[in-house]
Amino acid sequence: MLDLAVKDLKEHKVRTVLTTLGVIIAITAIVSLGSISAGINDMVSEGISMVGSDIIFVMKSFDMSEMSGPPTSMQLESIKEDEIQEISGIFGVKRVVPIISKMMGGFFGEIDGIDMNELDIWGASDIQFKEGYWPDNDDEGIAIGYPISQFFDVGIGDYIVLNKKDVEVYGIFEESSGAYDMAAILPYSYAEDIYDMEGEATMLVVEPEDISMVEDIKNAIEEDYDDLDAMTMADAMAMAQEMTATLNIMTFGIGGVASLVAAIGIIITMYTSVLERRREIGILKAVGAVRWVVLKQILEESIIMSLFGSLVGVGISFFFVDMLNNVLLGGSNLALITPALAIGAVSYGVIITVIFSLYPAWIAVKTDPIDAIRNG
Repeated sequence: MLDLAVKDLKEHKVRTVLTTLGVIIAITAIVSLGSISAGINDMVSEGISMVGSDIIFVMKSFDMSEMSGPPTSMQLESIKEDEIQEISGIFGVKRVVPIISKMMGGFFGEIDGIDMNELDIWGASDIQFKEGYWPDNDDEGIAIGYPISQFFDVGIGDYIVLNKKDVEVYGIFEESSGAYDMAAILPYSYAEDIYDMEGEATMLVVEPEDISMVEDIKNAIEEDYDDLDAMTMADAMAMAQEMTATLNIMTFGIGGVASLVAAIGIIITMYTSVLERRREIGILKAVGAVRWVVLKQILEESIIMSLFGSLVGVGISFFFVDMLNNVLLGGSNLALITPALAIGAVSYGVIITVIFSLYPAWIAVKTDPIDAIRNG
């Protein structure tokens, strides 16, 4: 029966191609957009595993709705030196590491000034280098992610401009370093000079003496300082999930529209196929073919188209994701096609095709053999 389904699809190439194209577009849209959500979740999970679940991030409160300009223009307000010292004295706090964090203009990268002896609290101590090495605390240099080096076309010994000052590149991280693909890290004291922020910070990383004290310290900071936000890793995960939920809604919206177009094409194709083969179906039933045999033959055609279209759609999505990560973002892993996403997309393509083929298949099953043979 499968060979008959393939034969019929080949005999109607234009109709088969157009219907399969609808499936390809729908699956490509779903997988390509869904890969961004998967990539964000993977980066957050990786960040938690590298930094640890007991860390608290503290920064000045800000309202995203009041932000003007592109995301790369957003800069956090500074936390003063006396506030840093006061937070260090909160009961249960083991250490507070000040960080000067700035967005890299013209690129979705982050510049972090940190004490180079405290890299472990930032989850950066185990980063591997493609070239070069970490600058020391008394050095005037920077280590950058591989995508950043590609974007600015710089290597070891070259310079990038930060706040109108030339900064020498000491190290370039290995490709696919997760969240650090988009990071540039330099000594805190050097960042103080570059950004004229002596003793200040835009972010504090607070480590408790015990993980059980995380919530108490967070609450103490937010109660004592109205203009500070304290965020645990659990909060970061919740924020990432909220972000990906929005992306998922957009994915389902765009994918839903594409799926509807594909579904219309499927039902028209299969209905037309049933009408054209009415006499053939009548003969099958006249010689004793039972209903499920007729149903199986019609559904086999839809399954072949949907399986082929879904697999091609996933393949095209890999191309788009690779272009996003390696061409537009210079080697980052912002988008990620997981096995679950790929398998789910193929399954979705097959299921939706079968569902919208049931009505034409049912018409074929109900065909009266005598009338079909007589009238064709």
